[in-house]
Amino acid sequence: MKISIINGSQKTGESNTGIILDEFNNLVKNEHEVKNFKLGVKPFEEEIYNEIISGDVIVLAFPLYVDSLPSNILKMIIELEKLFKEKSNNEIIVYAIINNGFYEGKQTHIAFEIIKNWCVCSGIQFGGGIGQGAGEMAGVIKNTPIDKSPLNNLGRALKLMAEKITLRESFEIIYLSPYFPRFLWKIMATSFWHKLAKSNGLRKKDMTKKL
Repeated sequence: MKISIINGSQKTGESNTGIILDEFNNLVKNEHEVKNFKLGVKPFEEEIYNEIISGDVIVLAFPLYVDSLPSNILKMIIELEKLFKEKSNNEIIVYAIINNGFYEGKQTHIAFEIIKNWCVCSGIQFGGGIGQGAGEMAGVIKNTPIDKSPLNNLGRALKLMAEKITLRESFEIIYLSPYFPRFLWKIMATSFWHKLAKSNGLRKKDMTKKL
Protein backbone atom coordinates (compact mmCIF):
# COMPACT_ATOMS: atom_id res chain seq x y z
CA MET A 1 0.00 0.00 0.00
CA LYS A 2 1.26 3.48 -0.86
CA ILE A 3 0.96 6.05 1.93
CA SER A 4 1.53 9.78 1.40
CA ILE A 5 2.40 11.51 4.68
CA ILE A 6 2.18 15.30 4.64
CA ASN A 7 3.84 17.37 7.35
CA GLY A 8 1.93 20.66 7.33
CA SER A 9 4.01 22.48 9.93
CA GLN A 10 5.18 25.87 8.73
CA LYS A 11 8.41 25.61 10.70
CA THR A 12 11.51 25.24 8.54
CA GLY A 13 13.39 23.22 11.16
CA GLU A 14 12.29 20.63 13.67
CA SER A 15 8.63 20.77 14.64
CA ASN A 16 6.34 18.98 17.07
CA THR A 17 4.34 17.71 14.09
CA GLY A 18 7.53 16.25 12.65
CA ILE A 19 8.42 14.55 15.94
CA ILE A 20 4.99 12.89 16.09
CA LEU A 21 5.30 11.81 12.46
CA ASP A 22 8.68 10.23 13.18
CA GLU A 23 6.91 7.93 15.65
CA PHE A 24 4.22 7.14 13.09
CA ASN A 25 6.73 6.48 10.31
CA ASN A 26 8.42 3.85 12.46
CA LEU A 27 5.10 1.98 12.64
CA VAL A 28 4.34 1.88 8.90
CA LYS A 29 7.60 2.16 6.94
CA ASN A 30 8.40 -1.56 6.99
CA GLU A 31 4.97 -2.71 5.79
CA HIS A 32 4.06 -0.06 3.25
CA GLU A 33 5.54 2.18 0.59
CA VAL A 34 5.76 5.49 2.44
CA LYS A 35 6.42 8.88 0.89
CA ASN A 36 6.95 11.88 3.16
CA PHE A 37 6.19 15.41 1.99
CA LYS A 38 7.07 18.62 3.88
CA LEU A 39 4.67 21.38 2.88
CA GLY A 40 6.21 24.39 4.61
CA VAL A 41 5.05 27.83 3.51
CA LYS A 42 5.39 27.34 -0.23
CA PRO A 43 2.79 25.37 -2.25
CA PHE A 44 3.69 22.04 -3.79
CA GLU A 45 4.62 21.78 -7.44
CA GLU A 46 2.09 20.07 -9.73
CA GLU A 47 4.09 16.84 -9.92
CA ILE A 48 4.01 16.55 -6.10
CA TYR A 49 0.23 16.88 -6.04
CA ASN A 50 -0.04 14.17 -8.68
CA GLU A 51 2.28 11.92 -6.70
CA ILE A 52 0.22 12.42 -3.53
CA ILE A 53 -3.09 11.44 -5.15
CA SER A 54 -1.55 8.43 -6.88
CA GLY A 55 -1.38 6.57 -3.57
CA ASP A 56 -3.91 4.68 -1.47
CA VAL A 57 -3.78 6.66 1.77
CA ILE A 58 -3.04 10.26 2.74
CA VAL A 59 -2.04 11.16 6.30
CA LEU A 60 -2.35 14.88 6.99
CA ALA A 61 -0.48 16.16 10.04
CA PHE A 62 -0.41 19.76 11.17
CA PRO A 63 -0.58 22.10 14.18
CA LEU A 64 -3.82 23.85 15.11
CA TYR A 65 -3.98 27.53 14.13
CA VAL A 66 -6.79 29.60 15.71
CA ASP A 67 -8.89 26.43 16.12
CA SER A 68 -8.55 25.71 12.41
CA LEU A 69 -6.11 24.70 9.68
CA PRO A 70 -2.93 26.66 8.90
CA SER A 71 -3.23 28.71 5.70
CA ASN A 72 -0.71 26.51 3.88
CA ILE A 73 -2.88 23.44 4.54
CA LEU A 74 -6.02 25.26 3.37
CA LYS A 75 -4.36 26.18 0.09
CA MET A 76 -3.13 22.64 -0.39
CA ILE A 77 -6.47 20.92 0.17
CA ILE A 78 -8.15 23.32 -2.28
CA GLU A 79 -5.71 22.18 -4.97
CA LEU A 80 -6.12 18.53 -4.00
CA GLU A 81 -9.91 18.83 -4.17
CA LYS A 82 -9.67 20.01 -7.79
CA LEU A 83 -7.57 16.97 -8.68
CA PHE A 84 -9.83 14.54 -6.81
CA LYS A 85 -12.86 15.81 -8.70
CA GLU A 86 -11.07 15.19 -11.99
CA LYS A 87 -10.22 11.63 -11.01
CA SER A 88 -12.95 8.98 -11.25
CA ASN A 89 -13.39 5.99 -8.91
CA ASN A 90 -11.24 7.59 -6.25
CA GLU A 91 -10.67 5.20 -3.33
CA ILE A 92 -8.16 7.23 -1.36
CA ILE A 93 -8.64 7.33 2.41
CA VAL A 94 -7.53 10.38 4.40
CA TYR A 95 -6.43 10.23 8.04
CA ALA A 96 -5.35 13.23 10.11
CA ILE A 97 -3.11 13.99 13.07
CA ILE A 98 -3.67 17.42 14.61
CA ASN A 99 -1.67 18.73 17.56
CA ASN A 100 -2.45 21.89 19.48
CA GLY A 101 -1.02 23.98 22.28
CA PHE A 102 -4.09 23.65 24.49
CA TYR A 103 -4.11 20.92 27.11
CA GLU A 104 -7.26 19.29 25.75
CA GLY A 105 -7.13 17.42 22.47
CA LYS A 106 -10.84 18.17 21.99
CA GLN A 107 -9.77 21.68 20.96
CA THR A 108 -9.07 20.23 17.50
CA HIS A 109 -12.69 19.22 16.83
CA ILE A 110 -13.47 22.18 14.54
CA ALA A 111 -10.42 21.44 12.39
CA PHE A 112 -11.54 17.82 12.12
CA GLU A 113 -14.99 18.94 10.96
CA ILE A 114 -13.30 20.95 8.21
CA ILE A 115 -11.26 17.91 7.12
CA LYS A 116 -14.34 15.66 7.15
CA ASN A 117 -16.38 18.13 5.08
CA TRP A 118 -13.50 18.54 2.66
CA CYS A 119 -13.37 14.78 2.15
CA VAL A 120 -17.09 14.74 1.34
CA CYS A 121 -16.70 17.58 -1.17
CA SER A 122 -13.69 15.87 -2.74
CA GLY A 123 -15.43 12.50 -3.07
CA ILE A 124 -12.91 10.67 -0.90
CA GLN A 125 -13.18 8.80 2.41
CA PHE A 126 -12.29 10.22 5.81
CA GLY A 127 -10.62 7.51 7.86
CA GLY A 128 -10.43 9.15 11.28
CA GLY A 129 -7.68 10.82 13.19
CA ILE A 130 -5.93 11.86 16.39
CA GLY A 131 -6.33 15.23 18.12
CA GLN A 132 -3.43 15.68 20.51
CA GLY A 133 -3.52 18.23 23.30
CA ALA A 134 -0.41 19.88 24.77
CA GLY A 135 1.37 19.16 21.50
CA GLU A 136 4.34 21.27 22.58
CA MET A 137 5.29 18.44 24.94
CA ALA A 138 6.41 16.39 21.92
CA GLY A 139 9.56 18.49 21.69
CA VAL A 140 10.21 18.25 25.42
CA ILE A 141 10.07 14.44 25.56
CA LYS A 142 11.46 13.65 22.08
CA ASN A 143 14.42 11.73 23.52
CA THR A 144 12.18 9.64 25.79
CA PRO A 145 10.49 6.46 24.48
CA ILE A 146 6.91 7.46 23.80
CA ASP A 147 5.51 4.53 25.81
CA LYS A 148 7.37 5.85 28.89
CA SER A 149 6.41 9.50 28.45
CA PRO A 150 3.35 11.61 29.33
CA LEU A 151 2.28 11.07 25.70
CA ASN A 152 2.13 7.26 25.95
CA ASN A 153 -1.58 7.37 25.05
CA LEU A 154 -0.50 9.01 21.78
CA GLY A 155 1.75 6.02 21.13
CA ARG A 156 -1.20 3.65 21.46
CA ALA A 157 -3.36 5.84 19.23
CA LEU A 158 -0.66 5.92 16.52
CA LYS A 159 -0.46 2.13 16.63
CA LEU A 160 -4.23 1.90 16.19
CA MET A 161 -4.08 4.26 13.22
CA ALA A 162 -1.33 2.17 11.63
CA GLU A 163 -3.44 -0.97 12.06
CA LYS A 164 -6.54 0.68 10.57
CA ILE A 165 -4.54 1.94 7.59
CA THR A 166 -3.27 -1.58 6.90
CA LEU A 167 -6.87 -2.83 6.96
CA ARG A 168 -8.14 0.23 5.05
CA GLU A 169 -10.66 0.81 7.81
CA SER A 170 -12.01 3.96 9.42
CA PHE A 171 -12.05 4.68 13.15
CA GLU A 172 -13.53 7.31 15.43
CA ILE A 173 -11.48 10.44 16.07
CA ILE A 174 -9.40 10.06 19.22
CA TYR A 175 -8.95 13.18 21.37
CA LEU A 176 -6.00 13.01 23.74
CA SER A 177 -4.58 14.96 26.66
CA PRO A 178 -1.22 14.02 28.17
CA TYR A 179 -0.81 11.89 31.28
CA PHE A 180 0.54 14.90 33.12
CA PRO A 181 -1.12 17.16 35.73
CA ARG A 182 -2.78 20.13 34.07
CA PHE A 183 -1.49 22.61 36.66
CA LEU A 184 2.13 21.51 36.08
CA TRP A 185 1.65 21.76 32.32
CA LYS A 186 0.30 25.30 32.78
CA ILE A 187 3.34 26.26 34.88
CA MET A 188 5.71 24.86 32.25
CA ALA A 189 3.86 26.60 29.41
CA THR A 190 3.83 29.94 31.25
CA SER A 191 7.55 29.66 31.97
CA PHE A 192 8.24 28.93 28.30
CA TRP A 193 6.35 31.99 27.06
CA HIS A 194 7.96 34.25 29.66
CA LYS A 195 11.40 33.04 28.61
CA LEU A 196 10.55 33.58 24.94
CA ALA A 197 9.22 37.05 25.66
CA LYS A 198 12.41 37.97 27.56
CA SER A 199 14.55 36.81 24.63
CA ASN A 200 12.60 39.26 22.48
CA GLY A 201 13.08 42.17 24.83
CA LEU A 202 9.66 41.98 26.53
CA ARG A 203 8.72 41.89 30.19
CA LYS A 204 6.05 39.74 31.84
CA LYS A 205 3.67 42.66 32.15
CA ASP A 206 4.08 43.41 28.44
CA MET A 207 2.41 40.08 27.67
CA THR A 208 -0.77 41.08 29.53
CA LYS A 209 -1.24 44.50 27.96
CA LYS A 210 -4.52 45.01 26.14
CA LEU A 211 -4.34 46.41 22.63
